[in-house]
Amino acid sequence: MASQKGITMSSQVETVRHMARQFCLEFIERPYLCYTEHGQHALFYTRLYNALPPTQRYTTWYDHKVCVVQKEYPTAGDLNKPQRQHWDIAVIKTPPESQATGPAGSYDYLRLAAVVEFGMNESIDHLQDDIDRLSHADANVDQGLVIHLHRLSKPGAKLSERDWSAASKRIVSKESVVQVSLGKPVEIYYAMYDSTGRYPSGVWVICDGAMELVSE
Repeated sequence: MASQKGITMSSQVETVRHMARQFCLEFIERPYLCYTEHGQHALFYTRLYNALPPTQRYTTWYDHKVCVVQKEYPTAGDLNKPQRQHWDIAVIKTPPESQATGPAGSYDYLRLAAVVEFGMNESIDHLQDDIDRLSHADANVDQGLVIHLHRLSKPGAKLSERDWSAASKRIVSKESVVQVSLGKPVEIYYAMYDSTGRYPSGVWVICDGAMELVSE
């Protein structure tokens, strides 16, 4: 996928890419490590922080030590929403630079090397919104990624109420993800776990209409 048009190459981005793949592969092997999507955020944050070399985990902004991996970092603008939002996981680009001039508020507008948005058992509308925000001209992000997880179990006897039934009509297909990815530089990591076997479990990376099966 590195050859796709619009994808930015950097050591930070490559680390995030690698961890997104590994995270999704682990998800289909151990889908119940986290109960909720927010748990997935926390687990990915830990995995990513530990994957960065110790010398790359922190930077300095106006004499303050700053962790480059941030949870709920604010978007640089409203991105066609009523107000600024927050990214699930953000990686501050180093050396740091800000859209704001001077120290006042500058920490809130740092350039981001990568952002990862999550969805677990979410609709195609949720995914489309993530893609649109990450693709926005004012996103202030070098590379946007989405981790879209499906966890399915037996209709009428789901292992968790957080699961979707394998018979659900809300399930987002790989083919529909390919369609919403067209013309967008966002990388989508689609992970399907279905304990019933109705859908093939696996991980695919989708970007600008191209789809690649991920393996170890």
